[in-house]
Amino acid sequence: MKTAPSTELAHEVIQSIVTLTEQRDQRSLEHSLLTSLGEMLESAEGWLLDIPAEPEASVEGILLHGREATLPQRIIELGCALPRSDSHRLIDLEDRRYLLAKLQDAERDRLHLLVLAQADWSETEQQVVQGMIRVYQNFVSLLYDSEKDTLTGLYNRRKLETKLANFTGSRPQGRRQRDRGHADYLAILDLDRFKRINDTFGHLIGDEVLLVFANIMRRTLRDSDLIFRYGGEEFVALLPETAKDSIDDVLERIRRNVETHEFPLVGKVTVSIGFACLDGLTSPLNVMAKADRALYYAKDHGRNQVREFEQLVNQHLLEDLHRDGSIELF
Repeated sequence: MKTAPSTELAHEVIQSIVTLTEQRDQRSLEHSLLTSLGEMLESAEGWLLDIPAEPEASVEGILLHGREATLPQRIIELGCALPRSDSHRLIDLEDRRYLLAKLQDAERDRLHLLVLAQADWSETEQQVVQGMIRVYQNFVSLLYDSEKDTLTGLYNRRKLETKLANFTGSRPQGRRQRDRGHADYLAILDLDRFKRINDTFGHLIGDEVLLVFANIMRRTLRDSDLIFRYGGEEFVALLPETAKDSIDDVLERIRRNVETHEFPLVGKVTVSIGFACLDGLTSPLNVMAKADRALYYAKDHGRNQVREFEQLVNQHLLEDLHRDGSIELF
């Protein structure tokens, strides 16, 4: 820690908090946390890792920030085994003292492991780090709440825009390059004649239908699939690394589960679904446009069905889209 008067230290802490709370996404928040701690702890080296929420799941960590070559594997293993109840723990290894702390990730199914290393730690330095961690955690909770739809608890449209940009931009060299039997998909799901439900039974019953539909999707899809309320009765699902020969079955299960469910007061409700492949090259906007056109083909041809954009194009039922979103005419 810098040898500075307490007023200067207080100014540094306040400025770091200001910088931290200016961030509007998790990755910027993480970077700001490490940068702020690095400025206050001149001799410390820092890392941030993405780790499973369950300690027994793995001792592997995905390095988000920091130099991998200088972080001992033993520290990662001890950090993954650290109880969540511990605010932080100091571990001596060779000639350095490592401060470890588990942080809640905004995704909630993952954790972040903060690691800071220097020769020794004073009580004041530990208190400053703990304070910064509390500020970080509070702001992560705010980010989490701001990305949720207040009615269904699903991710909202804002989260979709962020996730879709990261999803398509970071995956082109992943498993799909090694396993051609799998691909990533985007599906748009729209409840049929939902306005009639609101007009006939009222908006409270309409909200109940949306809640039940959201729960059906949760139960039907995998934990790794991401579900968003896009607006009104329209929802979006991102289905990563899904077997190409099973994607129709997955979405058909949702359709059937909705069709066969007895909704309170309303009775039968159906859903139309359009989907398209995320190839890692086509822009997210273009993929959304493809899925949307497949959805409206389903709406215009009887509703209560699942339609894939590429299949409709191959059958000459829809025109293809160029990568810039323009239509290719036959």
